[in-house]
Amino acid sequence: MTSPTTSTTTSTGTEHPHVTATRTAFLAAQQGDVGPFDAMLPTDFVMINHDNGVPAHLHVIDGKDAFFAFYGQWLTFFGGTFRQDLEAIYGDDERVVMLVHETGRVGDAVFDNLAVYLIAMRDGRWAQLDTFDRDREANDRFWAAVGGPEALAAID
Repeated sequence: MTSPTTSTTTSTGTEHPHVTATRTAFLAAQQGDVGPFDAMLPTDFVMINHDNGVPAHLHVIDGKDAFFAFYGQWLTFFGGTFRQDLEAIYGDDERVVMLVHETGRVGDAVFDNLAVYLIAMRDGRWAQLDTFDRDREANDRFWAAVGGPEALAAID
């Protein structure tokens, strides 16, 4: 295993290649270019949402196509206000860990979450993404304000 690197300010010359590739894909997607992000996900990619208030059928999202369908639904739910800001990133040969500040608004309800993304790497791509939320009580208040997780499930 190579020596891990941390920090969002480390030069790309000293970063682990998984960190560089993940950062590049993440920042491109923020700018509307999903190509690099799409290339990071194999068809059998899996996302697991741990204890974050989403409907039960969205706790495990199996497959790249299912992930993009979920993410499109998520963006639609927030009506263009959802944002993910990379706060910190760490990586080595086996994983990438990201601290991501997620924000958004649905009506008067504010979503403000600091999430940990634990990404298992395989062949330079994301094999699995596990998401963990910092403040479950804040998420519960958000979901209560928008009518519960079923409000997300109603978006097609």
